[in-house]
Amino acid sequence: MKSFILLAFSSLLFSFVFYKKATLPPTNEKVLEYVNSVLGKKVGAGECWDLANEALTHAHAKWTFPTTFGKPYNYKKDTILPGDVIQLSDVTIETRSGNSISRITMAKHTAIVYSVGTEGKIKVAEQNFNNLKKIVINEWDLDDVKKGKLQFYRPQPL
Repeated sequence: MKSFILLAFSSLLFSFVFYKKATLPPTNEKVLEYVNSVLGKKVGAGECWDLANEALTHAHAKWTFPTTFGKPYNYKKDTILPGDVIQLSDVTIETRSGNSISRITMAKHTAIVYSVGTEGKIKVAEQNFNNLKKIVINEWDLDDVKKGKLQFYRPQPL
């Protein structure tokens, strides 16, 4: 019986992983391919939007300078996918841990969704975060956004 349950769970897990990968649009896959190739490196001048510019160029995606990185969508209603681009405007993120609060404010910032977790958590690839001019992966909890605007974009092929 244990073997059957383990086999069924393994099949379900494989199907879930395969299904998720299979449903990712090709342009998003190319964006992620680029991000993975530059992790830990400086892209362009080291500004946050340089990562989106280079990733979308690599993916042969169309976008409009300076910050319309594809087809806009409402992340609260639509599915967030790895490879989507996020433009932040006047955002404050507050994270609580025990008795302490960590607050981050960003007037303008650009990031790429690296992976999507559960309960509003996503991992993002970003550059020029805390003045670090290289590509890093950070985890955000979208429920911790206290003010400002997050605009998500789905990359579109040329």
